[in-house]
Amino acid sequence: MRKLLYSILLSVAVVAPLLAQQSDDCKKKDGVVYAPRKGQWQVSLMLGNSGQMYGDDNSFLLPQITNTGGSIGLPNGSSDASGSLNRYLNISGMNENSLTNMLGVQFKYFVSDCWSLNLSLGMNIDVTPKKDYVEGDYESVADMIIPEQKYINAQTSNNWFVNIGTDRYFKTSNPRIHPYLGVAAGFQMARVDAREPYVGTYADGEDDFADVDEDSDMEGLDKHVYYAAGKVGQMFAIKGGVVAGVEYSLAKGLILALECQPLAYRYDVIQICPQGFDKYNVSHHNIKLIEMPVVKIGFRF
Repeated sequence: MRKLLYSILLSVAVVAPLLAQQSDDCKKKDGVVYAPRKGQWQVSLMLGNSGQMYGDDNSFLLPQITNTGGSIGLPNGSSDASGSLNRYLNISGMNENSLTNMLGVQFKYFVSDCWSLNLSLGMNIDVTPKKDYVEGDYESVADMIIPEQKYINAQTSNNWFVNIGTDRYFKTSNPRIHPYLGVAAGFQMARVDAREPYVGTYADGEDDFADVDEDSDMEGLDKHVYYAAGKVGQMFAIKGGVVAGVEYSLAKGLILALECQPLAYRYDVIQICPQGFDKYNVSHHNIKLIEMPVVKIGFRF
């Protein structure tokens, strides 16, 4: 039902310019000008999700590899688990859209009464400080143990996007309603960078990996001697599309808008970067109809 409602509203946004009236008399109502004018600015909050921003959790981009084993890459064909890149690229459609997510901010400048240039952007940064591993003590005091404390990687992840475009506005018989058509191009990126803190020691001998206790004759070495301390993964996308939307003036300078991309193309690349090895690259092409429905609330001045 929700998808049907979106389809009806977005169809109206596309068809409305074809029914537009070109009369200047429709610009005013009771002496108030609601239509955009040359030299004005418009700032809008863009509400929605729809694949514009990658998911906050990008931990799957970190290489799962040590000096004793592991694999690099996504499970798709070379293991028992196979899947689709959409799961990792977080490419969603109208069925997964949410108005509770603030997508970003859009700035528009009207170079004429009918044409505007726009810039949209958004960013999300998460930083987790490191916590070192602390060895436990199980033997010093009888009937009492001191548990070990697990370490936490120092991790920084960021998601951001930027879009530029231009829109052509049309006039209608209702001075509060302003449909528009345009084009947009953009770039978005997600990156996660993890650094391991102190994670324990390795018994420098012929045995397998083991923690070194006080009675051991072997010299304990930091596991960083053997493990890669840094892990990096990233994904980016280049996107272009046709934009269709309609704005409704709630009051002079207060705008409510519904927008989508009737046709959009996106090229994605995932890069997993294990230290000391070449990048693991996966690319993805995507063409969509009726993509990225968003609701915008803006001020024009």
